[in-house]
Amino acid sequence: MTLTYQRVQTPSEDQYALLLLADPSQRLLASYVPKSHVYAANDRSGLAGMLVLRSRSNQVIEIMNVAVTPAKQHQGYGRALLTFARQWAIERGYRTVRIATGTTSLWQLYLYQQCGFRVVAVERDYFTANYSQPIVENGLVLRDRLVLELPITLPQLPINEQ
Repeated sequence: MTLTYQRVQTPSEDQYALLLLADPSQRLLASYVPKSHVYAANDRSGLAGMLVLRSRSNQVIEIMNVAVTPAKQHQGYGRALLTFARQWAIERGYRTVRIATGTTSLWQLYLYQQCGFRVVAVERDYFTANYSQPIVENGLVLRDRLVLELPITLPQLPINEQ
């Protein structure tokens, strides 16, 4: 799988629909997409995924939205998007990559932890407070949000002793 990444100023209808799969709130998407760095990931057959990155400080970049085309899920595309986000953050001097997900988002939580992210906070009732309609995943009503972070460790430079 080879992906090419294209910066997007205004998501197309297909790109926006894909973002809605990861975050079903049009209101929340409208609040963060214009203030973020948005990338479309394409493979040889077209749109494979979307990635939205937002600076939280000069040290922290947050993955606000990561979405993979349904037919391409569970094939390594999500991992590729996360790898791109980490490399993007390194190139711009960030020290931490943050991402948040629902406590019922089992596949996503598993992937993020496989990629080195660790849970740093639980935001109780985040989804019931911020979404007008209940979200049901894996047969459970989504209530709480987990915040995970991946510290960016830079290689140690050798100490030149004289």
